[in-house]
Amino acid sequence: MAYLSIDVLGTMRVAIANAPITALESVKVRALLAYLVVESDQPHRREKLIGLLWPDYPEDAARHNLRQALFNLRLILGDHTNNPPYFHITRDAIQFNRESDYSLDLDQFNHYFYTCEENLNQCREDCTTHASNLEEMVKLYRGEFLQQLFLEDSTEFEEWTLVQRENAHQRVLEAHGYLTNYYILQGDFKSA
Repeated sequence: MAYLSIDVLGTMRVAIANAPITALESVKVRALLAYLVVESDQPHRREKLIGLLWPDYPEDAARHNLRQALFNLRLILGDHTNNPPYFHITRDAIQFNRESDYSLDLDQFNHYFYTCEENLNQCREDCTTHASNLEEMVKLYRGEFLQQLFLEDSTEFEEWTLVQRENAHQRVLEAHGYLTNYYILQGDFKSA
């Protein structure tokens, strides 16, 4: 089973077994992968994906483009031989398989944020563990969500990207604010 690593914070990076995948040249293929992995909590109807990525195309052409993009994506990632596969695919829907061997930087980023957010109220002056987790979270933020990935012909995809960017940006700002206060309380003004 090949370990798939996907980074969507900053410029999108995809690697299998630590080897960068550079064959994802199509912006639509990268956008499809990003959308499916970030929104992996549910299957997505093919019609929705077509409307998201090829909104102005005739239906037959858009369906063909989705099939081709999915075929290329599965071929590049070796999905046909991976056990379990990276995708659950039916005639009507597609879903990224959360049971596959993968990591997503945004999942790790959000995990650090939510873990710390739940426990910060209990912190007073010494929350070294939470500060350490927030430092790891901040390191994961290499830039805006899907930086430099734009679909000029898809307003819906751009709106989804913007919401994701704003959420991640707000979370990293909150983390920086907490860390600044933490360092000041510790007397570590250089880090603050």
